[in-house]
Amino acid sequence: MIKYVIGIVISFIALSFIRAVMGIISKSVKESVEDAVAGDAPKPRPEPAKATQLRKCATCATYKPEASMIRYGAGEKSVFFCSADCEKKAAS
Repeated sequence: MIKYVIGIVISFIALSFIRAVMGIISKSVKESVEDAVAGDAPKPRPEPAKATQLRKCATCATYKPEASMIRYGAGEKSVFFCSADCEKKAAS
């Protein structure tokens, strides 16, 4: 009778151990598959750069994007400077 009880206890412990090992293996395989699938997903394309108009500095004649220039005036009468130094040179 004691042999049967010991056998059942050992079987229970062995099954619990096997179940824990199978859970660890299953989790590892699942993470590997998810990583592989995520790596195959198409990457979003970067947005194309917006076209910027180049403007000529009134002092040194350097061309730079309009967004980075110092602007005076409006419309066709606008005057552009590439830096504060060029702005100071024009003022003197």
